[in-house]
Formats: sequence, structure tokens, C-alpha cells
Amino acid sequence: MPSNFSINTFHSDGWNCNFSNVPSLSGQAELSQFDNFVKSIVIPDYNMEEITSDYKDFRIRHPVAPKINTNLANIQLEFKLNEDASNYLTLFEYMRQLKYGELSDDYTDELIRKYTIRSIILSLNDNQKRTIAVMRFTEAFILSLSSLALTTGTAEEITFTVNCSYQELLYERKSIYTGGGDGNNC
Repeated sequence: MPSNFSINTFHSDGWNCNFSNVPSLSGQAELSQFDNFVKSIVIPDYNMEEITSDYKDFRIRHPVAPKINTNLANIQLEFKLNEDASNYLTLFEYMRQLKYGELSDDYTDELIRKYTIRSIILSLNDNQKRTIAVMRFTEAFILSLSSLALTTGTAEEITFTVNCSYQELLYERKSIYTGGGDGNNC
């Protein structure tokens, strides 16, 4: 993909997030309570290990590779609580199902580790809201669901945070000129 230098900066609202599914939901139509209420997302740092060896007073560094999905930091999502609290309660139920091993009746696989959100899809957009890259976090499950701070006498928007582990981070760069990707398909 040809590199185009741009003097503009990336704006913090140049993104959108979508979920392929949430295991505790009864239908796909209800996914909007997640897609439309993501307030912020933290793209996790991307790490790898190194080992060293010494040769004649000189340290040589070696990447520990390939290790595709080790040392992956959690993805963190902040949600606005919707009016009926269904987005929080649905995630709470999903986490409760995992903790108790009581998965929904329509789940047919025997492995709890596969009771996942298949994809959390983050689309990055330029300042004209054109997609420039798509990042996909695969086979995610919730590791922590934050508390809710309820306060009497205020009418402020309530938010909560979710930290998820995922299997792999895939991405695809998009060209605003051709409408396609550059081959790093996700």
C-alpha cells in the first residue's frame, strides 16, 4: 500500500466498535446495546519476549518468535450504561455463566473455553469518517466487569468498564482511494 503523508492528526472519535455476538444474548438484534454504547476503547499494547546471549563483552538480543498469541494485553472497553441497564446485566450474566459453568441452553459445544465473543471489531476512520483500518480481536471473553457507581441526587451518565482476554489480534489496512485492503486480512 503506498504511503500517503498527511499533516492532519488522528481524532479520538475516529472509530467504531462492533460485536459479532455476546453468548448470553438470545438474539443478534440485541447487539445494538453494545455497538451503540461503547464510550471508549483502549487498544492494548503489543508485546513479545526476548532472550539474550553474550559474546565477547557484547550482548546479543534475540526475539522469542514465533509466539503468535502470547503476552497479549487485555482489551479494555468502557460502556455507557443504557437506560434499562441491559448492556451491563447481559455482560454480568455472561460472566456469571462462565464462573458457574452454566452456559445458555442453545450452546452445543462442550468446551467452556469456546463460549466466547467470536469477534470484537474495531474500525479506525480518518477525519472524513472513511475506514482506514480494521482490527479484530478474536475469541474474546470477559476477565473483569467493573462496579457501577450509583449516586443519589445526580443525573450524570453512568459508565462501566470491561476487560477482555482474546485469542488473536488480526488487522487489515484499508485504502481510501481504492476501497480495498492491503492483504493483511482479518
